[in-house]
Amino acid sequence: METEALETGDLSLNLTNLQLSDSGTYTCTVRNVIGDEWRAADVELLVKGQEHKKTPAVDPEYKVEVDSGVESALLPCRTTVHLPEDGKVEWRDGRYTKVHVYENGSDQPKKQDRFYRTRTKLNEDLLRTTRDLSLTLKHPTDGDSSIYTCSVSSREENILMKKQVDLRVKVCQVEVEEGAESVLLPFTTTPELPGNARVAWINSKENIVHVYKNGSDHHEEQDQFYRNRTKMNEDLLRTGELSLILRRPTDGDSGEYRCRVWRTGEVLRMKTVQLIVKAPTVQVQNQPEDIRTRSSSTDPTPLIDEQSV
Repeated sequence: METEALETGDLSLNLTNLQLSDSGTYTCTVRNVIGDEWRAADVELLVKGQEHKKTPAVDPEYKVEVDSGVESALLPCRTTVHLPEDGKVEWRDGRYTKVHVYENGSDQPKKQDRFYRTRTKLNEDLLRTTRDLSLTLKHPTDGDSSIYTCSVSSREENILMKKQVDLRVKVCQVEVEEGAESVLLPFTTTPELPGNARVAWINSKENIVHVYKNGSDHHEEQDQFYRNRTKMNEDLLRTGELSLILRRPTDGDSGEYRCRVWRTGEVLRMKTVQLIVKAPTVQVQNQPEDIRTRSSSTDPTPLIDEQSV
């Protein structure tokens, strides 16, 4: 790469000594020091001379939309194509990350990305009987929104079937009235997260709202605007309850809040919450109308003091 890639914006990669095995999808990502990650580009590389594999049977794409906070989302994938019992089933997301792998008659959790670890499930004996390759994704958040591809390949790695599902998870919205004692930004995920993971809530301006690491809160890393106003549950990595309590919300707190869980630069979980702090409702009480004012408004004749006549 160029030595000043971040300054010039040229993130191109020069790959030398190309081989047939280099063919595939390459993703460029940019990550800052606190773990936020952006996907800059996806590039499909095809090295000439590669033998073309059998054309997969592709069905029309499914579209699934769920609310953030649901227990699970089902990504449908059913087929009538005859599939070998020794075939391999792979689910991948739009970044070509392995979401779930089924091979040799059982799931292969060690081959899936940690972002999806313990959150996916397939039917049992799916190749021999049901041919239902649908994937259940537990605790989906907006960070899971992507186009997922399910493929079945033979032992010779020929693709026998491929289907795509477009999953859209709505961003969670929370409304609260200004003056409330506190507001909860919800985030519940699978339990038993790694004990050395770091949890951080950050607002849309990249200000640190709350940090949890090494088994305790780290208030010294917070932005002063949120100092003494936030709270998270204890033992949150074990329980998977990552919700944030924000005390005394005001209009200045409105905006997006993003929670990320990561370890050694690898994102394990993430969710976005849109907080809307509404102005307090003003109740107008009916005041008794002044008699003198009422009289002057209905009768143009000025009031006269009888004692002065």
